Amino acid sequence: MLYFVIKALHILSDFLLIGGMLINAFVIGMVPPAIRVGVIAALRRYDRTVTTAALGGAWLFGLWLIFGYIGFSDGWLHAKLLLVILLSALHGMQQGWMRRMQADPKLDPPAFVRAGMPIILVSVVLIVALAVIKPF
Repeated sequence: MLYFVIKALHILSDFLLIGGMLINAFVIGMVPPAIRVGVIAALRRYDRTVTTAALGGAWLFGLWLIFGYIGFSDGWLHAKLLLVILLSALHGMQQGWMRRMQADPKLDPPAFVRAGMPIILVSVVLIVALAVIKPF
């Protein structure tokens, strides 16, 4: 029973994290400099309270599942963890660039941060496929 509760909390954290990261990616890549400061100020508050907490929850409950129930022996889990580390790094870069863009709205982030939406969506598809199919 506890396994299913932890798994549900992990999935809930994942949904909140991915939603927040997609909002960040949209604002970073699509919002024009003229209205960027106000939008980013509001989004940074949401990101600090919800998205960052969801990132912590996803890691906490994911590691709990690994150490308590799954183990590190499967190759699919290693591939999944690599993608999760990529998403965690991208979230940190999004936070840093939103802070910089709030201070100077004319700044443009590097291509990796600007291309956040497709990176996030492809990573999520691969993570879900690895977790469900467990190919290796």
